[in-house]
Amino acid sequence: MEGLASISQVFGYLLPIIGVVALIALIILLINVINITKDLKVTVTKANPIVDGVNEAVTTTNGYLKEFNTTVKAVNNMSMSVEAVRATTERVVKNSAKQFNKQYAQVKEWVTDALEKRELEKKSKQQVAVASAEKPAE
Repeated sequence: MEGLASISQVFGYLLPIIGVVALIALIILLINVINITKDLKVTVTKANPIVDGVNEAVTTTNGYLKEFNTTVKAVNNMSMSVEAVRATTERVVKNSAKQFNKQYAQVKEWVTDALEKRELEKKSKQQVAVASAEKPAE
């Protein structure tokens, strides 16, 4: 029991000393937290202009994107116009080719008929000439 009493007496002297050391450590910790908070405030204050610069950059980029969107729409409209012209030209050329083929067939038929008539007239004249040449002269 005497050992416990002596240990109790030692801790009775050490406890206030340990309390003071703990209090000093707590004060140092609080001072460090206050300093970190002050540094954080300075950092945030310095970061505000950077954030403002980023906001301006984003705003500028959005403006460029709107202009680019307008340009893309204009290019798209031109592309659609070119496609419409191409489709119309293709349709006109196809219709013209069909019409030409129709007229060509009709002209070919007329020319063929005219040549056949001419051939028939030639043969008929030749037959008349041969027939009159075969007739004895009276």
